[in-house]
Amino acid sequence: MAVNLNAVLDDRVISSQEKSFMENLQANILKGHGREHVAMLFLTVRAVPTARTFLRGFPLTDALTQDRQTKSFKKHRVPGDTIRLAFLSQAGLAKFGHGRKFKGFAAFAAGMAADTGVLDGGNTDTWQPEFKQPVDVVLLLADNDEVALARLVANTLDDCDDALAPLFVQAGRAYKNRDNEGVEHFGYVDGRSQPLMIQTALDEERDNRRGGIANYDPSAPLSQFVLADPLKAGGFGSFFVFRKLEQNVAGFKASEAALAKQLGLTGADEERAGAMIVGRFEDGTPLTLQHREDGVPVVNDFSYAADADGSRCPLHGHIRKTNPRGASPGGLAFDKSVQMARRGITYGCRMQHPDTREFIDLPNDGVGLLFMSYQASIEGQFQFMQTQWANSENFPGAGVGVDPVIGQGGAVAQTWLPTYGSTANPTSKLIHGFVTLKGGEYLFAPSISGLKAI
Repeated sequence: MAVNLNAVLDDRVISSQEKSFMENLQANILKGHGREHVAMLFLTVRAVPTARTFLRGFPLTDALTQDRQTKSFKKHRVPGDTIRLAFLSQAGLAKFGHGRKFKGFAAFAAGMAADTGVLDGGNTDTWQPEFKQPVDVVLLLADNDEVALARLVANTLDDCDDALAPLFVQAGRAYKNRDNEGVEHFGYVDGRSQPLMIQTALDEERDNRRGGIANYDPSAPLSQFVLADPLKAGGFGSFFVFRKLEQNVAGFKASEAALAKQLGLTGADEERAGAMIVGRFEDGTPLTLQHREDGVPVVNDFSYAADADGSRCPLHGHIRKTNPRGASPGGLAFDKSVQMARRGITYGCRMQHPDTREFIDLPNDGVGLLFMSYQASIEGQFQFMQTQWANSENFPGAGVGVDPVIGQGGAVAQTWLPTYGSTANPTSKLIHGFVTLKGGEYLFAPSISGLKAI
């Protein structure tokens, strides 16, 4: 009996069918790999025969291996091995003679550079030159040891030199706060509200020590993230969206301060200005729930049912825009179906206070997020979320404005409220433009057998 794609994968006791499925699926899809250092190698094909040979022999990390190493780490604190992943663009697949197999996937076939709705200003003017060149193959290497990773990157580039030419090597590194939660460069806990497609992760979330799932159940079926691999019957792959998002930290923090001043927020309430932009406080507490006690895990078990007017968390708040949790016209099932498996990591070097782990420096370029996501449908998930939710000035209500964090374009000033829980005395102010798209691509993560059939 085949694995049921319409349900969460039960990895507590792995059956023979599940074992076969996971052995043929790349790592990082079912659950994030958790490594703190990443290198992405953007490559073009030099010679098809040698590139084919190299890729067929590339030692991909499979989902079963990752699962075993994750469980071993939790039980014995033994670090996992290096993660090795591979992705191909439509242009790359065409060079290997497989382009026609993906023609039915319009966004992927056209590529991100042609998808004007998800570009700053509808064009690639903001992209760095390396990303304006056609990318055929992307290899992702991840490890907790930065030195070992650098050595592996150098060796990999040497090994594929006669097959694949490097366009760019992008490094990423994770930052943590004092609670050991991952944070992005604006200083906010990131990646907390993920859809969960494996049972052990859902069980951990259900635990009251993690917040529970009474108000919001993050479970999602496998079919939301994987699809039959066109390269090899019996295998499963996933569409992978990559975006390099540069963050203007100095500008964002100045805007936070200006908003707090405009609203007359003082003392501890000043922090609410930034929380209204993001939808969470820096420690990850959802604004709709207010503050938490230090040391308590970041809460994800909440909805906006008691905050329909946006008097607690603004309708345009970043996490509310991108995950309405049942508050959109489509309802809860639809809102959950749009969610992607986000696997991003920050890039760039920052200074953190040795005691508080708060960022000290205020860069205006050179740092940001390497956004990565897996989904079964680019059109129904990433593209829809970016264009119909984040970029829309009329979602989830008329005239609310764009997402102040990742929204592109927009001229309608958002509405900000000086008093928590009250819609009185609203103030208008346009906040956006502190995140710039520096490049990106739509890619496909083939099955293990699919890459060997390239």
